[in-house]
Amino acid sequence: MAGILSKWRIRLGFYERWIILSPIIGVVSGFFAIIFYKLLGIVGGVIAGLLTGSYEGPVYDISVLFLKEKPPWLTPFILAIGAGIGGVLVYTIAPEAEGHGTNAAIEAYHKRAGIVRPVVPPVKALASALTIGSGGSGGVEGPSVQMGSGMGSWLAGILGLGMQDRRIALVAGMAGALSALFRTPLGAPFFAVEVLYKRDLEAQAFIPAFISSVTAYAVTAPLAGYEGPMPRLALDTKLLYTPESLIAYVLLGLFLAPFAFLYVALFRGSEKAFKKLEERGVPRIIKPIIGAFLAGLVGLLIPHVLGSGREATARAITEIGASDGDFKIWGLPLWLSLIIIALAKIVATSFSIGSGGSGGVFAPGIMIGALLGGSFGLLVSGVLSDLPPETFSYMGMAVLFGAAAKVPLAASVMAAEMGGNYHLIAPTLLAAVIARRASGELSIYSSQLPRRLEPGIVEASILLAAIRSRGASISILVGQLVDTRYPVVNPSTPLAHAVDSMMIERRRLVVVVDNDGRPLGVIDAEDLEDLIEKVGKKPDAPVGSVPLRRPPILRADRNVEDALDAMVRSGYDYILVTDNSGRYRGVVTIEEIDAALAHIYLEEV
Repeated sequence: MAGILSKWRIRLGFYERWIILSPIIGVVSGFFAIIFYKLLGIVGGVIAGLLTGSYEGPVYDISVLFLKEKPPWLTPFILAIGAGIGGVLVYTIAPEAEGHGTNAAIEAYHKRAGIVRPVVPPVKALASALTIGSGGSGGVEGPSVQMGSGMGSWLAGILGLGMQDRRIALVAGMAGALSALFRTPLGAPFFAVEVLYKRDLEAQAFIPAFISSVTAYAVTAPLAGYEGPMPRLALDTKLLYTPESLIAYVLLGLFLAPFAFLYVALFRGSEKAFKKLEERGVPRIIKPIIGAFLAGLVGLLIPHVLGSGREATARAITEIGASDGDFKIWGLPLWLSLIIIALAKIVATSFSIGSGGSGGVFAPGIMIGALLGGSFGLLVSGVLSDLPPETFSYMGMAVLFGAAAKVPLAASVMAAEMGGNYHLIAPTLLAAVIARRASGELSIYSSQLPRRLEPGIVEASILLAAIRSRGASISILVGQLVDTRYPVVNPSTPLAHAVDSMMIERRRLVVVVDNDGRPLGVIDAEDLEDLIEKVGKKPDAPVGSVPLRRPPILRADRNVEDALDAMVRSGYDYILVTDNSGRYRGVVTIEEIDAALAHIYLEEV
């Protein structure tokens, strides 16, 4: 069978191959995502029955039960039990299913050669259904993306696909599952290829992801419906492009950027805090229980934060248009109530998922953005813009999460699809790009890379994954690979001399060190044209007058795996090496790492 598939793949071109494979991935990932969502409804219904005293069928968002009445005092304990059972499943069977699944899928793409163990999707489905269904503040996006990636990786393994095709299949599975749950056949593939990087796209995977997404949407529509989870937005499109509206979009981006940063900072801070608890001896299984209990306490005070928030978000958008309703709390104005609920949702999600509970951060981010965008809309509608306030709720979804996850394009398309109005894409993208830039580089997905990797880094990553899969140890230190032949200068050296050294010695780098020999950065040959122009204008300009590139710096006693990880995270294909006192010793490039790993790999073969 493997031989037949190999010949088949060779005969077919890229597009022909994925026109056949992508629909299969879409069907499998889409149906698996819907099964998970149905399971979530069952668990939610049972939990709601325990809390209210009567079972009335599936419940997909438990928060809507308690918008008019206070949740019972048992709520935090119910959340803790659900998270605890889910944690037992995760930590005993598939530890990689911990936390928000999208991050794990990104990590599998970059660091595990696209391999997701087949056991992960069912464990993730059950654990997430228990965590979210019991009221934990987490979304269905993360679990669905990890399940979809697992389905894509599993099918790739069955079909005998190579590493590159397996990674593409993983991305296609992500898109299929996301499209099935959020009814976003166009936005889902954009999300799948954009979420892998902070400032780049995996363009090669877009067509397979798009075909998978459309297929998943089409085949699951009889079960999930054709409409998105949010009410359709009726809008006079002429109002979108008035000068006043354009000013409002810029202000919306600036308004939401700090909240996006806060969402990421609190969530990542929660992850670190719970990790420290584990380092201090607290069992891993206890972490999500503590987090869920704390989220339950927040829910007792503000029940809007319980559950995924999908249905609550839809209700909030409707009420923002009416300027009244269940989201008006404590006798406060609606615009202020929405901000308070959004902040509480950030805290609850950080507790529920940041502690290791199984769930996603997309749906909570959508709710947070919709509430804050609605608050902004209530303040500016009729004053700065004639757009109805709920318009800014849809835009807020994309602006906040696009900034928090560094996916402004995907979030803008998905928000427009969920609102049933594609005219929103361009204005939303404008605000989302502003918020993404203003919120900095910190992302809610820690496994994202800054940009697509150099081919050599990809090859080294593949070799490393192959060596690890065979259980071989890698004990090479970067000090063993160091190259000391690169020119070294200090900041006062004339720039002309540094450029001459680079050209005469035919080296791509000139290393700049301070008076104590500590590396400050490098002059890279990629900047040579600009440097020569500067030398022509200012012949006596010192090296310190030009901006330096700052590649990763590692001590000589660090392992070659650490060097590769630093390259992957920074996007550089070289590192600077120092001794234990921080003085410069030399350079290690990806070529040396490739050669070292290839040697180990061939020995193992």
